[in-house]
Amino acid sequence: MPLNNYQKMCYKWFGRTAEGSVSEKLKDDLEKAHMEIRAGAYISYTWFNTILAAGISTVIYFLMVIFLSLDIFLIVILAVIPILTTVIVYFSFLSMPGSKAKARAKKIELHLPYALNFISAMSSAGITPTEIFKSLSKQKIYGEIQEEALWIYRDIGLLGRDVITAIKTNIRRTPSEKFKEFLQGAIVTVQSGGALKRYFMAKADQYTRENRIAQKQLIESLGIMAEAYVTTAVAGILLIIIIIPLLMIISSAPKSELMFMYVIVFFICPMIHSAFAVVLSGMSSRG
Repeated sequence: MPLNNYQKMCYKWFGRTAEGSVSEKLKDDLEKAHMEIRAGAYISYTWFNTILAAGISTVIYFLMVIFLSLDIFLIVILAVIPILTTVIVYFSFLSMPGSKAKARAKKIELHLPYALNFISAMSSAGITPTEIFKSLSKQKIYGEIQEEALWIYRDIGLLGRDVITAIKTNIRRTPSEKFKEFLQGAIVTVQSGGALKRYFMAKADQYTRENRIAQKQLIESLGIMAEAYVTTAVAGILLIIIIIPLLMIISSAPKSELMFMYVIVFFICPMIHSAFAVVLSGMSSRG
């Protein structure tokens, strides 16, 4: 896929330097995430966005200092905003390919038991592996597995590779360890003269059982997280918000409690909710 005009501008400015900063891990993550952009162009894109975020956040900070009547405490606290914004934007873009690859792996493993039932049914009908991957590549219901099958069939139909070579290539670029294990087992079965039909049916049963156990564990974990969320982010914060005004009433120095309330409301509360959101997103098998 060609670069858009914005990405071309980023690469024009930073491309030569960025090409020397490319790592093999980034290349692998971009390929596994199916992000159709060269690693050097992506590094340039990341650098430009980081500089842009740093500039915008710094301007906003100085405008707040100039036009708002802030005391020295808030000025010092808010000074971390440009720094945090720059760091967060840089590492967010840098980790995005890896995160997308992991999300694809979760989606592949979510649909894998059902796709294997489809594969084993077609194999029972005597259909060849090439035709199985061709048919699987047209089944949108299987999500990211359709994309994996499409890449395998593309290597066979467009690049003229044999099915074993195409599968080996996809083993290297798939982000899912389970799907990789399944493909490796299929190659071993073919090369050893085994029956693919039995192999596909055994793997379908295995992954169906594992998926059932994983879903049960996920539900139990979500129940524990729900209790922790109610205790920490709801009841705990409400208790603090109630106690601090009471302390302000009976205290001789209410200003310090008020500043602490600002910190609780504008920093700690969003951080707690964001932390729970990130943890729940990572726990979810649907990525």
